[in-house]
Amino acid sequence: MRKIYQYQTVRYFPHVLSDEFINVGVMLTSGKGMNRILTEDEAKHIYCSALIGEKKKFLGVVEYLNELSSDSRLLESNHYFHNFRFGEERKVASEKSEMEVVNELFNDYIGDKLQTEEKIDAKALILERSIKLAESPSFRKHVRVRTDESTPFDFEVESIKKQIIHHSVVGKTTLKHDVTRMVMATPDHKENKNRYDFLNMNGEINPENPYVKKLEHNFVDPYPYKTEEQIARYLEQIAS
Repeated sequence: MRKIYQYQTVRYFPHVLSDEFINVGVMLTSGKGMNRILTEDEAKHIYCSALIGEKKKFLGVVEYLNELSSDSRLLESNHYFHNFRFGEERKVASEKSEMEVVNELFNDYIGDKLQTEEKIDAKALILERSIKLAESPSFRKHVRVRTDESTPFDFEVESIKKQIIHHSVVGKTTLKHDVTRMVMATPDHKENKNRYDFLNMNGEINPENPYVKKLEHNFVDPYPYKTEEQIARYLEQIAS
């Protein structure tokens, strides 16, 4: 028999004056009030860094939330200050148990922000291919590639001839948080000597995809970036 469950998301705002937030948990406000909060280990694998602010502070926040959730204090608003807010109360109908429902809701709202081993391996392979090709005899006199973990970008490619730097994020145009990460890292105006590129791990670009349109609206150029041929084509464009 289907049952109606009421639930709310737990939102963390790293910058109080900003409207940008990241969902860090889900709790049922009906029944036994079960909840599912991002664990500390999962928090270490969140990849949308622009949405979490300072990583050390974010990990402390997650630890604190788990302490609250363990003794049923999650609903007490006096613990949340200005960095926490609840999402609007919503309903979902399901025949599953409370535990199953809260875990499914967690995956829907938060799961796509976690870097699974599959995501990490695929992305790491693409980055490895990019750097290797850029350092090959065909490109090393024309482009420079560098990575810097202190920036929100995966790597940067500089045209030696034009002295233009391309700031790049590798992700999927089908994933909201990949696109959001790129948009938040991009200035709200086009700079003369900088370019901002979203490199799509899915391959070809669908111009009708609303996320692709969002990227273009925010001065980001999307490129197909799955095969070695597509990687080479991207580097050739920068080198020319």
